[in-house]
Amino acid sequence: MTSQRQPLTVGSMFGHYRLDRLIGRGGMGEVYQAYDMRKGRTVAIKVLLEKLAQDEGYRERFQREADAAARLREPHVIPIHDYGEIDGRLYIDMRLVDGESLPSLLRTNGPMPPEQAVAVVRQIASALDAAHAEGLIHRDVKPDNILLTHDGFAYLVDFGIAHSSTDHRLTTHGAVIGSFSYMAPERFRAEHTTPAVDVYSLACVLYECLTGARPYPGSTDAAIISAHLFEPVPRPSMIRPSVTPALDTVIARGMAKNIGERFGAAGELATAAQAALTSAVAVTEGRTRASVPTPPTTETHDAVTDRTSSTAAGTGSSPDAENTDALTADTRAPAAPDTAPRRRRRTLTALIVSIAVIVAAGAGFGGWTWLRDRKGTAVADASALRGDDIELLKIVAQPGRKRSTCEHENPDVSTTTAVIFCPENPAASEPAARYFRFRNLDAMRAYYNIMLRTFQAKNCPGDPAGSDGPSIRDGKEIGRKACMANRAETPAAPKPSLLVTDEAQLAMVFYIWSTPSDEPIRDYVAKSSANQLLSQENARDPDYFTPEDRMIFDRLASDFSPGNCQHMSPPGGAVHAALACSTSVDYPSALFFGFPDQQSASNLYHADVGLLGGHACGGGGGADDVWRKAGVPVGRYFCFLDDDPEIGVRTCLIAMHEDAQLLAQFCTLRPENPWPGPKTEAQLLTWFDKHFG
Repeated sequence: MTSQRQPLTVGSMFGHYRLDRLIGRGGMGEVYQAYDMRKGRTVAIKVLLEKLAQDEGYRERFQREADAAARLREPHVIPIHDYGEIDGRLYIDMRLVDGESLPSLLRTNGPMPPEQAVAVVRQIASALDAAHAEGLIHRDVKPDNILLTHDGFAYLVDFGIAHSSTDHRLTTHGAVIGSFSYMAPERFRAEHTTPAVDVYSLACVLYECLTGARPYPGSTDAAIISAHLFEPVPRPSMIRPSVTPALDTVIARGMAKNIGERFGAAGELATAAQAALTSAVAVTEGRTRASVPTPPTTETHDAVTDRTSSTAAGTGSSPDAENTDALTADTRAPAAPDTAPRRRRRTLTALIVSIAVIVAAGAGFGGWTWLRDRKGTAVADASALRGDDIELLKIVAQPGRKRSTCEHENPDVSTTTAVIFCPENPAASEPAARYFRFRNLDAMRAYYNIMLRTFQAKNCPGDPAGSDGPSIRDGKEIGRKACMANRAETPAAPKPSLLVTDEAQLAMVFYIWSTPSDEPIRDYVAKSSANQLLSQENARDPDYFTPEDRMIFDRLASDFSPGNCQHMSPPGGAVHAALACSTSVDYPSALFFGFPDQQSASNLYHADVGLLGGHACGGGGGADDVWRKAGVPVGRYFCFLDDDPEIGVRTCLIAMHEDAQLLAQFCTLRPENPWPGPKTEAQLLTWFDKHFG
C-alpha cells in the first residue's frame, strides 16, 4: 500500500463500481455517484485518500466505526450499504437520496416556521439517540449535514466518520472534526467528548432554523470560539418575535455551557421543543392549534434513486456554509467553484490547526470539505497563494515554505489581510504552521490574547514567569511568544505548539509539532529565537532561483532541492551562486556554492584550506583529504572550526567535487539542539561518508 496509484476518474471502474459522476472532492477524498455492477443499483461512494489506508490506526478505527454506523437502522440515518478496501483505498458505499441540504433551503426560503423547525430537529434527534445508544458520537451536527426530501423527511449524514465514545482522539490526521459555529464549549477545552456535544450542536441547528442565522455569527473563528466559551446563549425570540419565548428556554438549556445543565439526550431537547410549541399555541387567543408535520413513513424512502437531482449521502465537515451546494447535483447550471480553501490535511492539527488550531483549517476539519464539481471536471485550485499571501510568505524564514508547499486560506477581511497554512515538511525539519498578517496592531493583539486563553498558554523555557514572554531579535523585543500543549486532537498526547508575533510586521505564526516527544524541539526553537519572521528589509521571495542556482540543483541529490533550499546572494569573487538548505532532522546544516568553471572552484577551495585553518577530518595528518566515492577519488574535503557569533562554535566540512563546479559546506548542530543530526566532527564525518562516500 505504499505505491501511489492513478487518480480515479469518471467513467472508470473502482472494483465492481462504475464511477458515473464526481459529486464532491475534499481534504479526505472524493465522493462519486456510482453504479454497483453486482447489485444493480446507483449509490454514493466515498473513496478516502490512499494515505489513510496506510495508517494502521486509522484503518482500525475506520473499520470499527463504519461497522457500528452500518448497523444503525434508524430511518433518519443515511444507510451505509457496504464499506471496505479496494486497491489500497478505503471506501464507504452509501445510499444516494433525493433531497436538498438544510442550508440551501434556509438560503432560498429564509427562516423556517417554528413548527417545521421543530419537526426537523425531532427527526435528527431520533437519529442521534440511536447513534448514541450504539456508542457513536457524530461530532459534526450542523445544517450542512442535514438533508431534507421534498416531503420533509430529514436525514442526518456523515455517520461514516463518526466518533466512538471509547476513542478520545479527534482524528488521526490532525484536523479538527466539527465546525466552530456549532461546536460545544468542551470541545475547545479539549475535554472528553460525550453525546452532550451533539445535543449542543442540535440546539444550534434549531436556533438557525428558527432565525436563519448562526447562534454566534462572529467575524472571525477566534470570535466564534470565544462566544461559545464565554458569551450568553442567544435568544431566537429577539431575532424573530414570532418565536415563542418558551423556545428561548429550550435553546438556553440545549446550549448550556455546563454539560450538567444541558439536556441529557437529543430526544429530550426535541420533546421540550415540541412542548414549547404546544404550550405557545394553547395560550394564544384566536390562533388555531398548529399541527406539526408527521414525517413520512420510512418505506417511502427505502428505494435508491438514480435521478440526476439526487443528493449524495454525506456533506463532509466543511467549515463554510457555502460548501453545502456541492452536495446537490441537479439539472441546473453548475455554480462557480467554491472559493473556500481545499485542505490536504494534513497533519496539522488541531484547534489551529485552526484556533483550535485556532484557525482552522483545514487546514479544514477532518471530514469531507467539498468543492463543487458536478460534471467530474477539474476543480479550480482555490488553495493557490495570492498577492497578499506571497507578501506574507516573503518574511517567512524557513527555506521549506514555498508557494507549492503552502496554501491560501480565506482571511477575515475585517481583521486580516492574509492567512496561509503550511503543512509539516519533514524534508526541511519544519513543523506545520499557520501564518497571519493583520490589518492593525489591536486586531493582532486581540487575536493573540484569545489564543493564549484558549490554549492555556505559558511562558516558554527561559522566559520570565507568566502566560507568555518576549520575542527577541537582535537584542530587541519585536513581539511576544508563548508555548502551549495543543490537546484539541489528542488530549492524552498533546502536540507541542508555539505562538510568535512580530508587531512591526503585524504578523503572527502558530507552529504545531506532531508528537509530544517533539516538546524539546519546540522549547529549543523558542529559546534560540529560531522560526521568527524576517524583518522587512530581509524579506525575499522563497521561490526565486537564478539559472546558476538551478545548475547547482542539477548536480545535487534529491535531499537538496528547490523544495527545501533557498537562494542566497553570492558572497562575491568567483562564486556566482549560493544556496542554503534546510534538511531532515538527522542531517547537518548545508550550504552550496556554484562557480562558472572548475578552476574557480578549485582556487577558492585551496584558499579556504589555508584561511580557515583546515585539517583532515577525523584527526588524520595533513590539511585536507581525498574525497572518495565507492573507492574512486572524486574530489577533496577538509574540516575546520567555525566560530559564528550568532550560532556559536561548531565544526564544518567543506568538500569540492572535481567535476561539479561547486563547493559544499556542512556544519554540525549545536550540542543542545535536540535533533539527532551530527554534533561532533566524528559524527559529521560518518554522515558525510554515508551520504557522499
